[in-house]
Amino acid sequence: MRVFGKASDFYRLRVLKVSEDSEINLDWKKDILFRAPQVAPMSTKTWYMVQAVNMDDENPKSLKRFATGQSAMRFKEKAEDLLGEMTKQQFEERFPGLSRAK
Repeated sequence: MRVFGKASDFYRLRVLKVSEDSEINLDWKKDILFRAPQVAPMSTKTWYMVQAVNMDDENPKSLKRFATGQSAMRFKEKAEDLLGEMTKQQFEERFPGLSRAK
């Protein structure tokens, strides 16, 4: 396993869309078999994560979280430029949490 070189030899970047649905509270009662849910619509929270994936073990590490996909893609493009310019050590210093615990 190599420990030095260009960051692009060690990591690839991806954008991951994460959605979380709010649950419907059915408000159960012992004397009623089923109670219809409230009329309030379900809400979905969506966010985008830019992750660096280690090519050796395919272990993803989150770099940053965004509210919109467009913001995440802009950040990913800038980070990909850094991947091509920086060494592995420089990239890991720029984004703490990427290097493995020793």
